[in-house]
Amino acid sequence: MTQSKWLIGGLLALAFGLVVYTFVSPKATDNATETEEASATIQKRGGSKTAKSLDQGKGGKELTSAAKAKGAKGGASRQGDPSKGESDIAKDDAKRDPVKQAAAEKAVEAWETLVDTLVESTEPVTKKRMAKVKEAFDTLDSADQMDAIQRSLNLLPDEQFTSLFGILYDKTENPEILDAIFSDALNRPEEIKVPMMKDFLFDKTHPMFFESARILDVTGELDKMAGTDDQEEGMEEEEELPPPTVSP
Repeated sequence: MTQSKWLIGGLLALAFGLVVYTFVSPKATDNATETEEASATIQKRGGSKTAKSLDQGKGGKELTSAAKAKGAKGGASRQGDPSKGESDIAKDDAKRDPVKQAAAEKAVEAWETLVDTLVESTEPVTKKRMAKVKEAFDTLDSADQMDAIQRSLNLLPDEQFTSLFGILYDKTENPEILDAIFSDALNRPEEIKVPMMKDFLFDKTHPMFFESARILDVTGELDKMAGTDDQEEGMEEEEELPPPTVSP
C-alpha cells in the first residue's frame, strides 16, 4: 500500500513536471529568440548608424579636400589669370610694393598738374613742350597711362592738343595709347588732323600709317597730294629746260 502511494505520487510529480515544461519551456525559447532578434536588430541599426557616421565623416573629409583644392586653384587663378591685362597686373604689383605705389601716385599727381597747366596756357605749342609732356608721360606707371591720357584728351583744348604729339609720334608706345590719341585727333579741326595723318605717310612702320592712308584716300587728300607733287615736278622740269634758240 505504501509503495502504491509512492508510485502514484511519483507519477503525479512527473505529470506536473511535464505540464510545467510544456507551458514554460516554449515561452522561454520564444523570449530567448526575441532577445536574440532584438540584439541583432540593435546591432544592425547601430552598425548602419556607425557606417552612416563614417560615410558622413568621409564625405566631410572629401568635401574639405575639394574645398582646399578649389581654394588653391582659385588662388592660382588670381595670380596667373590670363584675362587680366598688363595694366591690372601692374596695379596689383604696385599695391604689394608700397614704394612703387608711392612713386606711381606721385607721377600721377605731376601729370595732372601738368595737364591743368596746359589747359590754362595760351602760349603756342612748341617742340620743347611736346618733349616735356612726353617725359612726364614716361614716368607714369604703365597701369596709370591710359587713365592719364583719357584725362588729358577730355581736358585739353584744340590749341593745346598737339602737346601730346610727342607721345603720338613715338611708334614704340603702347598701341592702345597711340590709338586713343589718334582717334581723338580725328574729332579735332582739319588743321590739326590732316597734317598729322600726312606725317604718318612718311613712316610705314608707325601703327597709325595704314589708318591715316585710308582716311586720306577716302577724303581725297591723297589725290591732292599727288596732284601737288606732279605740279611741283612739272615746274622743276620747266625750270631745267634750256632757253629757246632764236634763229638769226
